[in-house]
Formats: sequence, C-alpha cells, structure tokens
Amino acid sequence: MLNRQKNSVFSALVSPIKAFMQRRFNVWLTRRIPQGSEQRINHRNIFIVPTRFGISFVFFILLLFLLGTNYQNNVIILISYLLGSFYIVVLNHSFFNLSGLRFQASNSIQGFVDSQVYFPIVVSNSKTRFNVSFSFDQGAELTKLTAQQTKPTQTTIEQLAVGESHIKVPYLIGKRGHYALSRVLIRSEFGFGLFKAWTRLDFAQQVTAYPKPIAYAWAETQQDGDAEKIENKVESHQDSFQAGQDEFHQLQHYQLGEPYSRVAWKQVARGQGWLTKQYQKVLSGKLQLDFDHLPSGTLEQRLSWLSYAIKDCSEQQIAFSLKLPNQTIAYDNSPQHTLKCLAALARY
Repeated sequence: MLNRQKNSVFSALVSPIKAFMQRRFNVWLTRRIPQGSEQRINHRNIFIVPTRFGISFVFFILLLFLLGTNYQNNVIILISYLLGSFYIVVLNHSFFNLSGLRFQASNSIQGFVDSQVYFPIVVSNSKTRFNVSFSFDQGAELTKLTAQQTKPTQTTIEQLAVGESHIKVPYLIGKRGHYALSRVLIRSEFGFGLFKAWTRLDFAQQVTAYPKPIAYAWAETQQDGDAEKIENKVESHQDSFQAGQDEFHQLQHYQLGEPYSRVAWKQVARGQGWLTKQYQKVLSGKLQLDFDHLPSGTLEQRLSWLSYAIKDCSEQQIAFSLKLPNQTIAYDNSPQHTLKCLAALARY
C-alpha cells in the first residue's frame, strides 16, 4: 500500500513536468518545422541521435583508447582512432540517407473511430535510400492497436527507389471529431544501426472521425410500444430498389438464355463484349433519422447508433434524412449525402 502511494505521488509530480516539456517541445518544433502540404528534408529538420548500440560502441572506443594509453600500446590506440573515424563516417551516411527527400500530401483522412486508415504521401527521391520508416506518433492509440495485434503501425521501405514513390502510412482513429492530423515521424537507422536519423513533418491536413457504428438494441432499452414506434421510424430498413422494369441500374455480362431485347448493342458494336441492361423498380420508402427520438443513452452512444443507421441505409440504398438538434439534412440516398451526414455527426 505504501509503495502504491509513493508511486501515485511520484507520477502526480512528474506528469505535469512531462506535459510542460512536451508543450514547449511542440512549440519549438512548430517554429523549426512549419506545416505545409509540401515538405523537404534538409539540415534544418533532421535530428540524429545514437542508438543504444551506438552508445555502447562509443564506450568501447573510449575503453580501447584508455587501455592503449595506459599500457602505451600504439596498436590499440590506432584501432581506437580507426573506430572513431568509422563512427564519424557512419554519422554522415545516416544524415545523407534522409537529406534531400521531398514529400507531398494533399489528402485529408476520413473514417470511423477505432478503425485504421492510410494516409497517402508522395515521396520524390533523387537517389536510392535505405531502411526508411513512416509512422504517426499516437501514443495510447498505438499501444491499443499493438495490443490487438491486427494491423501494422508503421510502413517501412527497405529500399526507396529513385523517382516518385507512393507511401501509405497507417493511422488509427482514436476519437470522434474534426481535428488536425498529427505529425508524421520519418526515421532511419541506416548505417550499421549506430544512429537514428529522424524528423517530424506536419502536412497541414485534417482528420474527420465519424462515430463508431454500433448496432441497435431497441427492445432492451424501451417498452414494447415505444420500441415498435422507434422501429417504424429508424430501424425498419428495407431495400429502396427491387428488380423490375422502371429504371436502368447497371450493365452485367451476358448470361446464356437472357432475352436479346436487354442486350446493350452499342457496347457490342464498340467491341466491349456482350453486356445486358439491368433495371430496377424504385420503392417509395423513406427514413428519417432523428436524434431526439433515439433511446436514452450517452451522447457518444446515440451518435454511434445514428452512424450505424446511416451506414446501413447507404448500403441498402434507402433514402433518408438526418435531424440533429443543431442541423437538419434533407432526404437523399447518394454517397455524397452519406458522407455529409457522417461529417455532421463527427462535428456535433
């Protein structure tokens, strides 16, 4: 018990200091490496520190030098000088392995909470680079993802070829909202693992994190009468389209036995192969998703229920509207309408 109290007191004293130092470092980093959709690595934004193996290597060189001077052995002193020169050469190679790389990123990130998306970066390179890794410094989110052990947390390129390369950096969406994308950590331990060269680049992009879709449980949260009423308004999902003769839907490959009246003769004449026209019948069903008519629950739970309903309606092509306390979006069933509704939930 006493040890737990000591640990809690120690953490209470250290945590504010760490937070203060992190804020000061972020302010300095913003001045040193300003944000922008196009970035280039040079001497102003490359940081190099020895790895654990590099620090051990330095102690080994110092030990050899002390032994050589103590016993007046010129061979051991010469070996220590050669190893010291080798250490400096590797330092320069580690720097030039990253220096000169150019990056461009102009796409923001959209996705659901607790899902992993990929941030695209275009890398321009004038010479071959080795062992370059890309990742986001997300702290607790990365710890959670590592515990799940389902997807990689970084992208490592063993050999970056000359020219343009398209890199996709994994990003775990940890919280709902619309906020700035964190800095991308680019690092390399090329050169016998003695040094770690790294930089943090801010590409001035945004994250739109939609609420995590959670399936409904109306029967457990409401009385039978209320549940039936809510189901009629929100959960009675049905296809907006059925096979029929009303509207053209899509082209499909011709199947033996299909009537020739449905053959797309224009595509056949163009040499695109035998295709048939598929039609569908439009149903009149519409659905209103109303925040005020949801079962009782926390804000995040209710937004997650709406996110599930929007996703389900989009998959089944049901025309729906969204009504929030601060916004109302009219009926539609297009992909743009779905993204607009999800973005409204993210910003609510």
